[in-house]
Amino acid sequence: ALLVAGFRHTHWPGPARNFVSLPVPRLPIRSQRCSSVRRLAVGMPNITLLTTEDAADKAQKIVDASKNLADAVTSVEEVKSYYWWEGKVNFDPEWRVAVTTSTAFDDAKEIISKAHSYDLPMIIYDLEQLPDDHKYWKGLVQLTSQDAITLAEKLVEQRIVACAQASPDGLLAVKTVASCKPMVEKSSEAAITWSPIGGNEGYLNWLEEECVGGK
Repeated sequence: ALLVAGFRHTHWPGPARNFVSLPVPRLPIRSQRCSSVRRLAVGMPNITLLTTEDAADKAQKIVDASKNLADAVTSVEEVKSYYWWEGKVNFDPEWRVAVTTSTAFDDAKEIISKAHSYDLPMIIYDLEQLPDDHKYWKGLVQLTSQDAITLAEKLVEQRIVACAQASPDGLLAVKTVASCKPMVEKSSEAAITWSPIGGNEGYLNWLEEECVGGK
């Protein structure tokens, strides 16, 4: 659903008869509007949702659907995704779609889910800073392109991340649970930047099911 920000103009009544009217200071209309926009921005901060598709044309469908979200800004990047399936590490090329919007997550998730080709898509977003015992986490580590692939395969094989996505520039993104974070850090020679994440319930449950290396 589109978020439409409107402004209501207030008209002050004229002075009553036989009373002295004192001038009421008024902010310029531009300043009043800016103040209203700032209040709106504070109340409804932007979020950036991440999802992936297995083909460029399917990713474009997500981009097209995102036009129904408020203030949506999208980008698409091809990545190499590594995950555990049928007893081994698997690899698939995927197209990661980032959607920044001021629409609430639940509403944005519904729109993206309807356009998605996966039965259980990843639809996640970064949360504000939370205590370290938060359950679901995204980690980012900058490496060379080949080192990112090597680490992705290693972490998935150890079952301490559910999936790892390597970008062409060597940036590796992993999704895991809190109990596996120390083991991920130990396996990486480079520092990892962590962000707590929220997302669709099915995907978060899948993270718990896959990250068994920390149990």
